Amino acid sequence: MDLATAAAAEMQRVHGVHTLILYGSRARGDATAESDLDLAGFADVEATYRDARRWRGVVLDAFVYPTALTASADPDFLKLRGGRLLLDDRGLAAGLLARLDELDRAGPTPLPEPEARMRRVWAYKMLARIGRRDVEAQYRYHWLLYQLLEDHFALRGAWYRGPREAFATLRATAPATHAAFARALAPGADADALAALVEHVVGPDPG
Repeated sequence: MDLATAAAAEMQRVHGVHTLILYGSRARGDATAESDLDLAGFADVEATYRDARRWRGVVLDAFVYPTALTASADPDFLKLRGGRLLLDDRGLAAGLLARLDELDRAGPTPLPEPEARMRRVWAYKMLARIGRRDVEAQYRYHWLLYQLLEDHFALRGAWYRGPREAFATLRATAPATHAAFARALAPGADADALAALVEHVVGPDPG
């Protein structure tokens, strides 16, 4: 019995799932020995919960969602697109995946202009505070780097699909921005590299 099949039996036994999708690197086929076993299951439960534990030599990271959510088009479920269907006892998966494909094609709701401006102003405000070079400034440095990757996509009306897909997309479609991230993320990067990245992502300082 392969790992995915065994995981399906485990999720049925422990959580009573009737629908189960393997997603992430083990579904894509680019997993390493350290990769989690990412699962999304649906069961007759009242609220979403998470089952994260060591199991058969890997980290099992499973979410169990209420059955009613198979009828939704929650952007959080976009991670399931391209996944491997392990269980579909009630025939609910096809409708869910079709709705997610439609949601993906439609793209995210564009940021209202006040929200977009706020994100641009925030990035430059953070950049200024990082110049203090105390422990809080170092924290803000990493916070800004983290947020800029999501903001690059949000400000352009595109889905943010996590760091692996985001950097692959940047490498293919925005190589200058990908290079700016690489410089700012490099060990020992200087303040100029971060300032250049901010301008790549949010544009000139809106003042």
